Amino acid sequence: MFRLFAACLAAVPLIAFGATIYKVQLEDGSIMFTDSPPPGSKVLEERESKGPARAAPPRSVAGPVTTPESAAAAAAAAGIPPGSTVTPLKGPSNIDAAMAEVSAAERELAVTRRKLELGREPLPGERLGLKGGGTRLSPEYQARVGGLERDVAAAEARLKRAYEARNAAR
Repeated sequence: MFRLFAACLAAVPLIAFGATIYKVQLEDGSIMFTDSPPPGSKVLEERESKGPARAAPPRSVAGPVTTPESAAAAAAAAGIPPGSTVTPLKGPSNIDAAMAEVSAAERELAVTRRKLELGREPLPGERLGLKGGGTRLSPEYQARVGGLERDVAAAEARLKRAYEARNAAR
């Protein structure tokens, strides 16, 4: 996918000069766009540019001006708790920040799930003996596992907010 995107970007200047662009299938089966087909490849399509491409009018990426108070009110209306690490993102320039937040939230969720998985095993002293034989788990164990489960729920909520912010940035 990246090679295809890079090939398309490399072909853009050539189109402006009236060059011929070839869509070729390489020996390994991958598709490539190029101005000269490599040996051993099969030409699937050939296009010739008719002239320089017209440039699109510039777009403004500036959004409405917001104050901290209006941003806090909008976050509260969207159900985002105060002090949240996720901020609403808009515009193509913020997609990288949104993707970084999604990656960080996914890593945090994986770590907290692993901690919960490992934390389900009772620690020494968290099993209490019963009079008739057998054991039960202590209230300390229940509180510790409950805290780990809350951490997982918070990480899942952060990931959900990060996905929403990423989708809003697109």
